[in-house]
Amino acid sequence: MEHVSEPTPISVQSPTSPSGPWEVPQSPVLLALVSSGGIGALLFTVTYLIEGITQPGYNAWQQAISALSLGPGGWVQQVNFIVFGLLLILASVGWYRLLLPDRNAVWFPLFQGIGGLGLMSVGVVTSGTLHVLLANALIYAFAIGCFALAPRFWVARQWRGWMVYSGITGVLILLFWGLFIQGATGNVAGLVERLSAGSHALWLCVITATVLVQARRRSVSAA
Repeated sequence: MEHVSEPTPISVQSPTSPSGPWEVPQSPVLLALVSSGGIGALLFTVTYLIEGITQPGYNAWQQAISALSLGPGGWVQQVNFIVFGLLLILASVGWYRLLLPDRNAVWFPLFQGIGGLGLMSVGVVTSGTLHVLLANALIYAFAIGCFALAPRFWVARQWRGWMVYSGITGVLILLFWGLFIQGATGNVAGLVERLSAGSHALWLCVITATVLVQARRRSVSAA
């Protein structure tokens, strides 16, 4: 009787079930680096919100975030800028490694790093023309970073909503910032600036959380 061997099973990965727009690594160090950006965004936002409520004579609805750096107690916001900037630079290293081997892996980390340097510089230069130039540079870096990462989410259908979200976030950052610097918002200029900064912070926190959830799921499935 002729023996018929069973066919060797072929592993086929469904186009709707990839691990994501990147191969999530298992390195705790790399994940910690990536996480530092989201942690920094959260700490930065919470700190300036609390400072805006508690600092005497400060009006968070009308005044810029950087105005918290002036006067007595201004060192708190200065440190807030510098720490967030440092954490973003660390995160840019992690993101670069995470996005490899894509040939465009450099762009999002690059602009995130530029934004980090801008934040650290704003923490040191608290007023004047140079301060304004640095603030503009870091905001544009944040927005361009969103646009740079957006195409990465085209790899799978269920991730394309993230591409749209990233693009919308970049637009909101620039829109609110433009309204703020043009002085078109009157008595709510401080709120509008916070909407610009908050759009970036929220996006960065959410995307960082997504990377960590992916890593956790992959770890569990491999166990």
